[in-house]
Amino acid sequence: MNEKKKKLLETGMKLFAQKGFHATSIQEIADKSGVSKGAFYLHFQSKEDLTLNIHDYYYKGTMEKVWTVKQREDLTPKESLAQQLQVLLEDFMKNKDFIIMHMRDNVNLTPDSKQFIQDMRKQSFRWTSENLLEIYGDELKPHIVDASILLEGMLHSYFKWMIIDEVDLDHVSLSNFLVRRMDDVIQGILSENEEPQIPLEKVLEHFPTDERKDTQQEVRDQLIHIRTQLQNLDLTKEKQNELENVLGVLHEELEKENPQPIVFQGMLAHFKNTPELQRYCENIAEKLGIKLI
Repeated sequence: MNEKKKKLLETGMKLFAQKGFHATSIQEIADKSGVSKGAFYLHFQSKEDLTLNIHDYYYKGTMEKVWTVKQREDLTPKESLAQQLQVLLEDFMKNKDFIIMHMRDNVNLTPDSKQFIQDMRKQSFRWTSENLLEIYGDELKPHIVDASILLEGMLHSYFKWMIIDEVDLDHVSLSNFLVRRMDDVIQGILSENEEPQIPLEKVLEHFPTDERKDTQQEVRDQLIHIRTQLQNLDLTKEKQNELENVLGVLHEELEKENPQPIVFQGMLAHFKNTPELQRYCENIAEKLGIKLI
């Protein structure tokens, strides 16, 4: 993402949170961002389009932090889930003014928002189900939809108390509490051995497979692996910055409508002298059908 677009997103979010959606003009967003009004329209079609892109920008940023925690090998699955929940709670509260504005001003998003919400729900289900299956194994699989709904439901309910009623809760304590309560719930589900309320097949019907987006997510996961490992390597500051910039280019390319495999092929060559990262590069190459150079 180029710096002008990033600045417009961050400035727009700040102004919307401070003044409200309807009281903030495109001209003001452009002025505060140091760009012309024409430059605004190079990136966004309208304020509504900007708002949707703000949601997308911060959601992806939050989930990247969550997936980074998920890749840590020093945590048990339950410890990992608790820390991922903590990241969600902390990021959610950082952006609470924007969320309150969105609810208060009743902002109508663009037609593209339907697909964004669908993608977000699909990724959320993937996140909850993967975490719970890592903890409880295949025994939970017939009930994974019910278990995921219960976890999301508890989390969203606490979000409302924190945002709407401004109840101040300790994020670490709440995260661990939610993991313990899910353990109680799932042990009950497994011991009673009742029929699932929503079978997994129903969710697969509701979230039809999009092979391109599944590949995109798998590549994104590998890039997160690389970023996590990169922080633990003994590299010069210059080399560290170079590889961080490469990751930034790859993330930006991945978010395009039609990411170009040749860009990945060229940029991944920067990692060829870093053996600790080769397996992740090989995984990306396999997913995209390219050869490493």
